[in-house]
Amino acid sequence: MHITMIDESVPFDGSSPSVRPLGGPEKAFVGLAAALARRGHQVSAINMCEKAANIDGVQWLPFDTPRPPETDVLIAFRKPELLGEVLQAEKKVLWVTSHARTLNRPRAQEAMDKHRPTVVFQGRAHAETWSPWREFRQSVIPPGINAVFLDEPNEPVEQAKPPRAIVTTHPRLGLDGILDLWSERIRAHAHEARLHVYSSALFRARQGGEVPENLTAVFARVRGMEDQGVIIEKPGTDVEMADVYRRAAVHLYPTAETEVFCWTLAESQACGLPAVARTKGSAAEHVRNGQTGFLVPDDTAFANVTVHLLTNEGARNSMRRDALTLQKARSWDVVAADFETIWR
Repeated sequence: MHITMIDESVPFDGSSPSVRPLGGPEKAFVGLAAALARRGHQVSAINMCEKAANIDGVQWLPFDTPRPPETDVLIAFRKPELLGEVLQAEKKVLWVTSHARTLNRPRAQEAMDKHRPTVVFQGRAHAETWSPWREFRQSVIPPGINAVFLDEPNEPVEQAKPPRAIVTTHPRLGLDGILDLWSERIRAHAHEARLHVYSSALFRARQGGEVPENLTAVFARVRGMEDQGVIIEKPGTDVEMADVYRRAAVHLYPTAETEVFCWTLAESQACGLPAVARTKGSAAEHVRNGQTGFLVPDDTAFANVTVHLLTNEGARNSMRRDALTLQKARSWDVVAADFETIWR
């Protein structure tokens, strides 16, 4: 089948996850396109890429490229307005990666009423964020995880010493709370531990770049906590982040209500990294409470189990083993097969 995928967000293509940090939704777009091509489909990916290229069997095309006159399947990524980009499409799919309330905006409603797509959500919690104004065909298809996170390395990876907690969520999504717990409750009981904060914006600021106005306060806090073992890190490629996850002791995840998939949490769990997360949002779809991490109700519990994992190597190794056994996430080939059921 001829499948056209279209996105109008940021520049990337099929090579991007291996050469630079990339957001979860963008990696999902790449992963599904390549998997569909491996399954024998003719796949065109139209987005903000700089130039046309054939990568892993996918024809990547800049957004200003003339649209194909027809396609068997059109997958509009994120924006319902993209459903009209190819008029002659036998099947139309809207793949949603943000909070579903955006679908109820007037322009989005108009596009969806006109094209009547199948709406694909990332998980159960994501689908529950939508209150549709009319009946639409819906499907829950959890994204896949790139192979670098699923494939265990040939040689055992030693955990970092001193033990290392990591944070990967956007600084505006709960980092202040993590810093509070670190300084007031965690550091006192895990004296040698380090907290590594992965953030492109904060790293650029640390290198002398401009500090976004909405991050000025939290950047100052992080810089002021270096003597407490808090370190700003630059997010890496998939290969680099997989190594980070395998060497860390615990992934601290201050889940936000608006998160629909918790991309880095899914990746770190696949690498065997125990997690501590709040019960809200979609974290519960990734962490098996008490086995591969902890889902906690409040700050006290968050701090207590974090200290437990940072100071008890046996406990985190046990959770690491369980995560590697139980959290073998879905490959993109499995996800592609699930998408095929939509248009059969």
